[in-house]
Amino acid sequence: MIGGNLSKIDGREFFCIFCETGREAIVEDYLQSLGCIVISSTVERNVVKNGKFIKEFRPIISGYTFFEYDGEPDWREIKKCKYIYYPLQYNDNSKKLRNNDLEFVYWLIRNNGVVKISKVIEIGNKIKIIEGPLKEYEGNIVKINKRQKCAKIEINGEGMINNVWVSYEYMDIKNG
Repeated sequence: MIGGNLSKIDGREFFCIFCETGREAIVEDYLQSLGCIVISSTVERNVVKNGKFIKEFRPIISGYTFFEYDGEPDWREIKKCKYIYYPLQYNDNSKKLRNNDLEFVYWLIRNNGVVKISKVIEIGNKIKIIEGPLKEYEGNIVKINKRQKCAKIEINGEGMINNVWVSYEYMDIKNG
């Protein structure tokens, strides 16, 4: 676990930009063309289409793109992309991710940028995550939709607070 006010670990610096929702892939390509290393951030979801569950990959947090860059990026060049609105910035005007936001990026990296469907069991009226990347994550489950088999997780960073819907698979554990 990374702690303190660290924004540079092992020579790596991380940033986040807010962009037009639905244009994240275009923004990622643009950032890569500028020499940025994009941190994938997708969630595997079970969605109902034509009455059947199918798997889709969606951005974890719509409109946010995370990336790594050696030093301070050229923000004027980055903002030339018409789909990029602004970089995430703290009250002290620093744009390097730190604290909870940096922890979130490292969590993404540990999970290869993909939040796979978690496996859960029901204990009384509570659901316990027993497998998947959310098992290690300390977020708050704020809502569960059992019919759609998804949970709303609150992600709280220093610079952003967002809710993310993630899918889960219910594991039927028999007593005995």
